Amino acid sequence: MKRILVFLFFSVILAGTLRYAILVEPKALNVWVDYGPHAITWSKYVFSGKYRSLYRFSHVTFEFVPDLAEDLPVVSKEGSYTVYTVKLRKGLRWSDGTLLTARDVAFTFNSAVELVKKAGLSGNWVSMVDPEFFERAEVVDERMVKLYFKKTGFLRVEYGVLMAPIIQEAYWKEHVEKVLSGEKKVDYLYSIDTVSNPDPASGPFVLRRWEKGAFIELRAVKDYFDKGYTEIHHENGAIVLKGPEGYEWRSKEPEGRETLRVEMGPFVDGVVYRVYQNASMAVQALKMGEVDFILSPKGLQEGDIENLRGASVEIIRNDSINPRYLAFNLDRSPQKYREFRKAMALITDMDLIAERVIPAGMSPIDSLIPKGNTFWHAPVRLPGRGLPHFERMKKAYEILKKAGFKWIVEPKFLGGRIVRKGRGLIDPQGNVVKELKLLAPTESYDPMRSTIALYIENWANELGIPVKVYTMDFKAIIEKAYYERDFDMFILGWGPVRTPEHLVNYLSSWSSFNVTHYFNPEFDELSKELLETSDLEKAREIAFKMQEIISEDLPYIPLFVPEITEAYSKKLVFPYTKVQSGLQSVRGLVEYVRKGD
Repeated sequence: MKRILVFLFFSVILAGTLRYAILVEPKALNVWVDYGPHAITWSKYVFSGKYRSLYRFSHVTFEFVPDLAEDLPVVSKEGSYTVYTVKLRKGLRWSDGTLLTARDVAFTFNSAVELVKKAGLSGNWVSMVDPEFFERAEVVDERMVKLYFKKTGFLRVEYGVLMAPIIQEAYWKEHVEKVLSGEKKVDYLYSIDTVSNPDPASGPFVLRRWEKGAFIELRAVKDYFDKGYTEIHHENGAIVLKGPEGYEWRSKEPEGRETLRVEMGPFVDGVVYRVYQNASMAVQALKMGEVDFILSPKGLQEGDIENLRGASVEIIRNDSINPRYLAFNLDRSPQKYREFRKAMALITDMDLIAERVIPAGMSPIDSLIPKGNTFWHAPVRLPGRGLPHFERMKKAYEILKKAGFKWIVEPKFLGGRIVRKGRGLIDPQGNVVKELKLLAPTESYDPMRSTIALYIENWANELGIPVKVYTMDFKAIIEKAYYERDFDMFILGWGPVRTPEHLVNYLSSWSSFNVTHYFNPEFDELSKELLETSDLEKAREIAFKMQEIISEDLPYIPLFVPEITEAYSKKLVFPYTKVQSGLQSVRGLVEYVRKGD
């Protein structure tokens, strides 16, 4: 009966509504959870457009530009503090019709930093309002706020506090006070029901309904205050922003023709995110006209594109900066030995896979900052790059043996091949290495990573390294790795890497996201230097050194970046489709897309 009701619900609402497919359902739709301990790409698709920030990245070029702010901040000194004074644009409103003011901004930042310090608020909040950097916010008047910093650095200030989501004081104040007073634990905030009683949005959509396991529906905000807000790019690189009440901002004086124009909607009545168990089902739904677009950080596979042949869809391809990696649990043996990780890097022959197994749709990488990010990418090389596969295997064996590893039966190399597989690997402390579980996405979720995992298993077994692949649901891997820490190795990936901040967040010893438990004092020191610099050239030098250290220590082995292939209904009109990492990297542009008949 429930399935019939869901079908009838869709038959009623679909006219004038965007219908996007997603493959993983968010854990919650609560700002403290989805920017906190359960921050995953799939939540961001549905969620992050709800809250706007003082500043944002520009479309396509990803430059730092105002959003709710009227202009760039005015920076001054007050005693030992560096103060950023920000003035808001006129006429900002929440979805409930009330004004969005400097009080909301100050409440957001002051609450978040105190919750991090006193209540253990975690996840992205720690980097967005890092207590080592951010001190407090003060309201000057309804439209002006002063932000006080103990230390500065673009990753924690411009790309941290100034890009953090702004939430409404009127909705959240009583809940936050219960936690800060000690009456409640931080889990109380995570449990607030923002589905039946949604908190107001500053973006153009608000939650209407969530049918668990089936769909999430957003409705457009009636008379949205910023409808018509436009971003215009010019030939000389100038960006012009135009908004209501005569607002205009320029990065510099524009010259030459327009190269891009993006106008804010909403131009649809709402958005429905339909949840599918796998990509094949989502592709079939797109083919049948049941959805308009598939949101996925891995895009579509060539088989999916072939399946869509003849359907009324547009196919687009974009290069990506979304790294895929193999991660190790460094608290366990033999993963704790750098020589073991180096041997694993050698046997993981991504050159061979790219040439013979998956010849299209992916590119091997040597760094966790892919070369598509030309400013931040360091020209490091993984062990074995360019060597024949047999030489890589033999070198891996030699490294292990030199490091003190032994075998009950050693692998034997002869005539360019392994004529006897190794068996019974023993670590340098004399312990027999038991089965090493490699967690990887299922084939239905991502055939690339699933296939690569099986090749790694086979190559490792040839050397007597007892790797066994366990494929599982994406959320199950997250649960095993990040919350239970019950893993030996896993293969996953990150979204678009636009700055080196992820190196700090995932590899610094103090970070809650450091799932590998990697510890290197030199790397930690460089992380601190990177966070505290506002000099881009110096930051680049530091990021290069960090990548060099990672390429030696190998807590992660970079694997590849996928080419992002996407398909969408011909009824949709996007302001642009050429963007690094594809339309999925900008959440499908729900605020800007138009839908025809």
